[in-house]
Amino acid sequence: MPGGYANKTLAEFIDLAASGDPVPGGGGVAALAGALGAAMASMAANFTVGRPRYAEYDAEARQVVEALRPVIAGLRDAVDGDAEAFLSVSAAYRLPKSADDEKEARGKAIEAALLASLAVPEKALDLALEAALLLPRLAEYANANLLSDVEVAAIMLEAAARAARVNILVNAAQLAGKGRAAADGSREKLTRVGDLARAALAAVAKRRA
Repeated sequence: MPGGYANKTLAEFIDLAASGDPVPGGGGVAALAGALGAAMASMAANFTVGRPRYAEYDAEARQVVEALRPVIAGLRDAVDGDAEAFLSVSAAYRLPKSADDEKEARGKAIEAALLASLAVPEKALDLALEAALLLPRLAEYANANLLSDVEVAAIMLEAAARAARVNILVNAAQLAGKGRAAADGSREKLTRVGDLARAALAAVAKRRA
C-alpha cells in the first residue's frame, strides 16, 4: 500500500476509516490510539526535561522519552500492519478450493494469514502495556502543567489495549486451539494496563488535591 495509512494526513485517515473500505479498520484505529497515548506520555516527559523546577527528575524524564520512541514507532507500524494483515487474510479466503489440493493449500494459507493477523494486535497490546508501565511514576513528577496530558495518555492507552484485545479475540476465535493462548494472555495484559492507568490517574488526582 503506497505511503501507508500511518503516513496519511489525519483528515485522510479519518475519511478512509469512515468510508466503505475495509481498511483502515478497528485494529489500525486501536494502534493509532495507542500511539497517541504514548505520545502524550512522551510530551509530558519532554515538558519536564530541562525545567529547573523539575531538575531532580530530569534524567528520569529523559529516560521516559527515549523508552517511548520505539513504542510510538511500533504502534505507528501496527496501523499499517493491521491493514496488511487484513488484506492477506482476505486474499487467502479468495484462493480456489475446487480440488482437494487447492483446499489444502487454501486452508494452510488462511491459517498462516490468521496467525500473522493475530500477531499485529498482540504486538499493539504489548506496546500499550510497555507505555503504561511508565505512567504511574511519570504522574508523580511530570510537569504540573502537563498532568491532563498524563491523564489522556492513561485513558488512550487503556482504550488501545481494550481495542487491541477485541481484535485478538476475533482472530483467535478463527484459529480454534491455536488462538487460545493469545486470548488468555491478552486478558492478563489488559488487566495490567487498566491497573496502571488507574494508578496514574490516582497519582494525578493526589497531586491536584
